[in-house]
Amino acid sequence: MTVSERITKHSVKVNGGSGVLVNTMSLDYSYVLTADHVLEDNDSANVVYNFRGEQLHIINVKRYPDVASRVEFDCALIQIEYIPNVEQFTLPSTLLEHRANLQIAGFPTSERQSTTPLKHYDGHMTSVHDEVITFTIDGIPGRDSIEGMSGGGVYHVKDNQPYLVGVECQMDSDHPELQFGRVQCRSLSRFEEIIRLYDLVPMVPSFLECFSRLKNNLFDFNVIEPRNVEGLHTALLEVADALVERGMPAPYTLMNQYKEQLLITEDKLEDIKDKNLWVSYFEFLIICILIDGVANANMEYIKSLERKRKILYSSDSKNWMRRLQDILLVAKNTLDKNGTMVITSPEDGADMQPSGLYTERIIKNIASVPSSGPFIKIDNAVDSVYKSFVVVHLNGLRKTCIVNREDDFGLLQGTNELLTLFRDSYNEIIK
Repeated sequence: MTVSERITKHSVKVNGGSGVLVNTMSLDYSYVLTADHVLEDNDSANVVYNFRGEQLHIINVKRYPDVASRVEFDCALIQIEYIPNVEQFTLPSTLLEHRANLQIAGFPTSERQSTTPLKHYDGHMTSVHDEVITFTIDGIPGRDSIEGMSGGGVYHVKDNQPYLVGVECQMDSDHPELQFGRVQCRSLSRFEEIIRLYDLVPMVPSFLECFSRLKNNLFDFNVIEPRNVEGLHTALLEVADALVERGMPAPYTLMNQYKEQLLITEDKLEDIKDKNLWVSYFEFLIICILIDGVANANMEYIKSLERKRKILYSSDSKNWMRRLQDILLVAKNTLDKNGTMVITSPEDGADMQPSGLYTERIIKNIASVPSSGPFIKIDNAVDSVYKSFVVVHLNGLRKTCIVNREDDFGLLQGTNELLTLFRDSYNEIIK
C-alpha cells in the first residue's frame, strides 16, 4: 500500500467538511477527528462518509464543553461504530523539524461532485506554537481550492510511513485577501484533551490493537549468513501466528493490565506505548511458551509468569547495566526467588549479563542504614534472594543463543528440530 493509499483509507467526509479516522483502545468504537465548525448544531444531523462514499454509524459527538474553547480551538471528536484495521500512526507536533514535509488530505467543496473528490496537498511546516501547526501548501492555492478540507488529517511522511500530526481547521488569516496557501492545524493534543474531559478511551497506535501487527518486526537475527536462520525465523513466525489465533490478549489489554510495571522506572510513562517494548514483549512470550511447553499465551498463562519471569523496558540507549540497582529492586519486589528478569532497550551491542563481581557490588550498595538496631549488619537471606535472580538483556540473549550459534541452526531442517534447539538454547539461561 502506498503512502497516498494509507492516507486515503483514513480520510472521511463530515457534513460539508472533512475528517480523519484514528485508532482507540476499544473494540466498541473508533474516532473521527474533525474541526468543530463543520459540525451541525443538532448532533443527530451530522453525517460521516468514508472515502468510498459509505455512511458510517455515529454513536456520539464530543466537543469542548464551553463555547469559548470551541471557538478558540475549533476541534471536535466523533465516536463511530468500531472499524477494524485502522492503521494510523501518530507523531507529536513538537517532534516536527523546521520546514518538515506535510501533507493534508480532505474533500474540497469544489471537487465533491468530481470523480476524484479526495485531494492530497503537499507542503511544509512553517511554525508550531501553542499546539497550532502553520502549514504552507505548495503552489499557494486560494481559499476556493481548500474550502471543505477543514477537519482533514495532516501528515508528516518519514521512511515511506505517514504519521498523523494534526487536523486542519482554518486559513492562516482572518482577511480574505490574504487567505492563500497557508492553513492552521490543531495538534493531536487538543483532541486528547477532549478525550480526557469526557473520560473516553485514548487514541492508540495501530500496533497496540493486535500482536499480529508486530509480526514483521520479530526476531531480527543479525547473523553473518542469513540463510542459516531462515528456517528458524519462519518457524518462530508460525508460532506467533498460532498464538494470536488462539486468543492471545491484545497489547492494549496488557498495557492496561500492567502499565508502568513494564518499565524500569516510572519517569517516562509515555514509553508504555513504544513499539519496541511490544515487539520485545511478543518475543518474550514466544520464548516463554516454548520453554514451558504450553500451547496458548492467554491471560491465564501470562498471569502465571508474574512471579517467575518478567520483562522490563527502557527507551534509554545507554548501557543498561547502569540501571542494575533499579532492576534488582524491581525484581526483589515482584519476583520469587530464582526468578528471571529480561531487560529490553535500544542499546546497540548490549551485553547479555553483568559480571558476578559487578552484581555483587550493586547488591552491597542496595543495603541502607537501618532505622533501628546495629548500624552494620549482614542480611544473608536478602543477599541470597538478590543473587538468585537471573538478569539478562534480550538483545544480548539473542546474540548468545542464536547469532553465535547460527551454524548450528543452519545444519537443521525440520521445524521441530529448529524450535527444540531454540528452546534449549534459551532454557540454558532462562529457567
